Amino acid sequence: MSGGDSNSTRATIRCTGADAVHLMVEEAKRFAAARRLSQAEAAKLAIVVEELVINLVDYGWDGEPGRTELVLDRTGDGIAIMLSDDGVAFDPRMADRDDAIPDRGGGAGINIIRAWADIIDYRSENGWNRIELRLLPV
Repeated sequence: MSGGDSNSTRATIRCTGADAVHLMVEEAKRFAAARRLSQAEAAKLAIVVEELVINLVDYGWDGEPGRTELVLDRTGDGIAIMLSDDGVAFDPRMADRDDAIPDRGGGAGINIIRAWADIIDYRSENGWNRIELRLLPV
């Protein structure tokens, strides 16, 4: 794992394996506190990051520890989130909104992400996936 960078608007963290969920959520919380986001914005950011990374760990790495990088950036129009990983390609824009698994709560995380963030771009190239989002204003 490598921690956040020193740029005042941006934070980057790289992780390997299942610890990514905890480490990246903690980084999102530190980012929110350092940038004095409102309590509602900070909570939404942490939940969106958590859902993205949980889905990656649960489905993207097929049980094997993978690599991921999270970049958070304070921009003029909000908070930019970019997650890159070496897991199975998955574009959340293509997931059926009715694809929920009620017994497990499956599908709820993707729906939260889509409700609270604009998915700006997704691409999969050379064994790496990258999703870019913008957290919607509270």
